[in-house]
Amino acid sequence: MSIDFYKEFGELGYLANYSSYGFTVDGIYYPTVEHYYQASKFTDPSLIQKILACKSPKEASVIGRDPKNQRIPHFKEIKNQKMEEGIYYKFQQNKDIRCRLLETRNQEIREMSVKESYWGVGPNQDGENVIGKILMKVRSRLLQEVKNEIISRAKEESAVYVIGHAKADADSFLSAYLLTRILKSYGVNAIFAVRDEEFVDSNLIKDFCQEDYSVVSSYDDKKIILVDHNDLQGIPKENVIGAFDHHRITYEVLDLIEAEYASSGLLLYDLFRSDYPFSEKEKDLIALTVLADTEYLTSSRFSDTDKKLYEELQSSLDSKELQKKYLKTTSFRRGIYENFHEDYKEYPFQNGVIHRSIIKSYTKECQKFLPAYLSSMKDCGIDLIIWCDYEAQKTYVCYQDEVIPFPIFTTSTMLVLDYLEHGRDEKHLIK
Repeated sequence: MSIDFYKEFGELGYLANYSSYGFTVDGIYYPTVEHYYQASKFTDPSLIQKILACKSPKEASVIGRDPKNQRIPHFKEIKNQKMEEGIYYKFQQNKDIRCRLLETRNQEIREMSVKESYWGVGPNQDGENVIGKILMKVRSRLLQEVKNEIISRAKEESAVYVIGHAKADADSFLSAYLLTRILKSYGVNAIFAVRDEEFVDSNLIKDFCQEDYSVVSSYDDKKIILVDHNDLQGIPKENVIGAFDHHRITYEVLDLIEAEYASSGLLLYDLFRSDYPFSEKEKDLIALTVLADTEYLTSSRFSDTDKKLYEELQSSLDSKELQKKYLKTTSFRRGIYENFHEDYKEYPFQNGVIHRSIIKSYTKECQKFLPAYLSSMKDCGIDLIIWCDYEAQKTYVCYQDEVIPFPIFTTSTMLVLDYLEHGRDEKHLIK
């Protein structure tokens, strides 16, 4: 699935050259990429100043395209270079949209202008799409730069704590352990840490990773790298060196590599596999993060791209046997309030916070208990239930007094929130 954008409007408008994200080059401020590109055509200082003073990129484009204005010789030979420079500086200096560009992972990006067969896709969508190709090239460059920036900053510290989210699950715990080992190979004094010892996948963690860890309750005097989340959760912002995550961007941490992978462990593998020699044990731990975060390969979160990476691990782990042993469904012998808070988490949603719970059951339990849980949501402080029926491979979303059959089977809160936020539009689901 490609990312298709056109002009500077809408949620993908940040990709467009006309979008209002300025940047500075050699002490000169450019309001947009278009201002930079058009100014690059000339050496006449007065003409350049005239372009920079334009209130809109359209005005800058009109001046730059005017044949009466003499361009530098052979501009056609360097026009791609100048376009790439402008796009690079825009994303490099505006970290909020840098995060969003990196979030697109490795998806194709297309500039859907039907009038531009060179910069865009053209009228028949068979154009050269040079803008899209430049965006993808810049994305790859920035990914490495952010990775190297985080490592470089970590090297400067006497100690760096690598830590996942509260009530760590297998992905959060194991990814923090893996990243600690990776950072140590770069010369970082990295310390494997947790926020608490209330582990969600405690049996799996205990059976596969008996490594020592530090329990951190105070962060005022510590430098932190976050894994499997990018919200501060009480950590001073200035103490966070960077974050690696596969969830939604919160914009609380902007030195961030975030993309939709099956697990944070798989993200780390893809990011570091070219220069870190993962051992067989480490590959098995990465495979475990995938299994645990995809409900043992049953969730839609396990994409075709994830599958290729997972197969590359060549893990000998038996997903079916592990599912039988470690997949915990909800025990309905316990009270409703207790079950709501067994797998409970808060997420930013529509300028507020949504209180989410996941319930895991089989078909008979779903039919028997779902109505009572639905009627108890408000009293228990729950806004959203993601109810997973593993027997029927169906997900139900309980939200605002409705039970909504979800289009695909998933436990992904991000997919559900995107679906709700976009008016239950299936085209926004990342499959």
